[in-house]
Amino acid sequence: MPKLLVAIVVVAAGTWAGAAEAGLADGVVLKKILKAPAERGNLLRADRWRAFGEGFRREGEALVCDNGADRTARRGASQTVVLNQKRPEPIVAAAWSKAEGVGGGGGGDYSLYLDLVYTDGTPLWGQVAPFAGGTHDWQRRQAVVMPAKPVRSLTVHLLLRRRTGKAWFRGAQLHVIRPPAGACLFDGAPVAVTARPDEGFQLRDVAAGSDFVRIEREALGVRIKAATTKRDGATFVDAELTDTTGRDRAVTLLHAMRVEGERLRWLADPRRAVVAEPGREYVTAARFRVGANGQLSRWPFAAVAAGRRGAAVGIDMSRPAFYRVGYNTTAGELYVAYDVGLTKERPSAKLRFCRFSFDPKWGFRSALARYYGLFPDHFRCRTPRQGVWMPFAKISGVKGWEDFGFRFKEGNNETKWDDEHDIITFRYTEPMTWWMRMPKGMPRTYEAALAHARRLAERKGDVRAKAFFASGFHDERGRFTAQMRDTPWCDGAVWSMNSAPGVAGEHTDFKNKWAAQRERLYGAKAAGKLDGEYVDSSECYVTAELDFRREHFAAASTPLTFSLGSRRPGVFKLLAVFEYVRGIERDVHGMGKLMMANSTPSRICWLAPLLDVMGTETNWNRSGRWTPMPHAELLYRRAICRGKPFCFLMNTPFEKFSRELVEKYMKRCLAYGMFPGFFSHNASQGHYFTRPELYERDRALFKKYVPLCRLVAEAGWEPITRARADVARVYVERFGERHFTVFNDGAKRQVMTVTVDGPMPAGGRELVGGAAVKWTPTDSSDPPGAKTTLTLDAEDVAVLDLGGRRK
Repeated sequence: MPKLLVAIVVVAAGTWAGAAEAGLADGVVLKKILKAPAERGNLLRADRWRAFGEGFRREGEALVCDNGADRTARRGASQTVVLNQKRPEPIVAAAWSKAEGVGGGGGGDYSLYLDLVYTDGTPLWGQVAPFAGGTHDWQRRQAVVMPAKPVRSLTVHLLLRRRTGKAWFRGAQLHVIRPPAGACLFDGAPVAVTARPDEGFQLRDVAAGSDFVRIEREALGVRIKAATTKRDGATFVDAELTDTTGRDRAVTLLHAMRVEGERLRWLADPRRAVVAEPGREYVTAARFRVGANGQLSRWPFAAVAAGRRGAAVGIDMSRPAFYRVGYNTTAGELYVAYDVGLTKERPSAKLRFCRFSFDPKWGFRSALARYYGLFPDHFRCRTPRQGVWMPFAKISGVKGWEDFGFRFKEGNNETKWDDEHDIITFRYTEPMTWWMRMPKGMPRTYEAALAHARRLAERKGDVRAKAFFASGFHDERGRFTAQMRDTPWCDGAVWSMNSAPGVAGEHTDFKNKWAAQRERLYGAKAAGKLDGEYVDSSECYVTAELDFRREHFAAASTPLTFSLGSRRPGVFKLLAVFEYVRGIERDVHGMGKLMMANSTPSRICWLAPLLDVMGTETNWNRSGRWTPMPHAELLYRRAICRGKPFCFLMNTPFEKFSRELVEKYMKRCLAYGMFPGFFSHNASQGHYFTRPELYERDRALFKKYVPLCRLVAEAGWEPITRARADVARVYVERFGERHFTVFNDGAKRQVMTVTVDGPMPAGGRELVGGAAVKWTPTDSSDPPGAKTTLTLDAEDVAVLDLGGRRK
């Protein structure tokens, strides 16, 4: 029988011991960093660059892109390299560039830009390392990719597109990191494992390139204090790091525990588990230009299992930091790693995580259920009645509005009517940005935009401009950060703003958007009864990733982190937005009201505990091709929200979105207890619910599917399905105790047997078609169960209602 290492047996008993570490002092090297030779040196060749868009010209060793005053020009150089990896290995690309009058701000349009294709044919687009705009001498930028799967090929782009000005590129390099024989990759770095404690803290000075060393009290100029508490059979660890040198620091603090066993499985997500292969490291992460290797875990915990025992480590989402959770087979370690910046303004960082065991019968789902039990308040649903999200448009203007299942309204343009018709109304805000319109003839340059912001602040008394000078991000050169955008709602500069409540100043972004509005909106003289606050663009798609403004360091209540390239400390945008949302949420929930946000959970999990309604704008028919959100992404959002409502807005050209596609969209939403809403092709114009020719066409679909979406959603999604289908690509989910959705993701009609555990249903029906369902006992009595046969077309859904259960 497979067995886990004895350390996990101890875990299962509810205690954790580090006796094997007793002889390891602070500073003892546990993993020695190796200078891994790059595979075949630089994989790029100077004579293999091809034109991107309108191309480039050569000046000696440099490639030159000159867009002049043309904001629409697309110039660059591209080179594709075939890798055919057998296993995922880190990829590092770098290049130098200098600029003359490059317009705009950050982003991928002036950058080192990577597109990857995995060996299974799936892509990973847009791994970007942007260069600074304006005029500057040679800058080096580096992109690090930790691929989740083996990579077939990679294309390197050196880009200057949709920007005015001129750029030179040189010194481009591409390397695959392959550790020497006998070594391994650990947390993305090539190491030789020199000691293997059962459990404990490890520290690495990333900026100095140090080894991983043991730390119990102090090492590498960093002091740690840690305390453990036990609750519900889990161990919670509170740790505080403090710099002792007075310098800027970029460190990784890692807590690891030994976990080994025969056929140990990495539990990747609710539907996927793999037997851990030798020499592999497993992390499920989003990618940013931040931290030691750019990886930020999406799930709040990592879990492994062998036989009948499971072990997990995870964060407390109410205490977020830039983190990773993963498993390394060579070291045999399950770990949580934090990338922390320490400075004289902010010399300390507080962190909190937990370790827990679980019965892995249902794999990742078992660990998820255990995590829910440890943090019940994170997943509490405050909206027992759920429904469709309406953005901006007046619901009263929709003929027969009752048929469409509206429940949540974004915008307070008819609050009194909403109150009278039991619609939950949210007031709109967008943190972390100031969209500043610029006059038509004004150059779209940083200098012109900054001068315009000063005029607005000093001559016009614009409080948004005044707040910008207190709250605006700084880049590594000490300049404010902006992107030049021409959108239906703003042609000008979008400035990155630190919206955290702690930012000091008479006018700040937080004060403008909340503190100065609270009494007017919710006080005794408020016009209409608002139900709460709506946070748009909550994962900050146009905001710079790091704020290097030093006076903002002390204002942060979450830990600083650091740049992937320079290792300089900064405020991570998605921690600043957490502080913004938490600052509002404390007041809003204190008033008994609600929080809603757009665009989350997507790359981060830690906003979800603060929110009551979540959703996203999406387009499942890009370029007229049906490309729905992958099931893994739908299930991620469902799991992080648990029973809280998740709502979609379809943003697509509706002339190309037929009634048949609307029904496909609604069926997928039903499978996950989500709500199918509609907005606009460009998030501004041609609103679906202002066009009767569209919503009248689809009215019958709303009447059929939205009540079913509400039925299962309000029953509450459960991680452990207690049900299964016997056909591949047929997905079953459970809602409450009696409802199950079954979705056929195959390309053809499927006949399947669905089995549910527990007593025999007394009857029951399939609710989409309305037919009765016949149940028969399963062949096995361990566990007892019942089975039925279904036939589903491709991309079709069924809802099983078990009715009562026989004793």
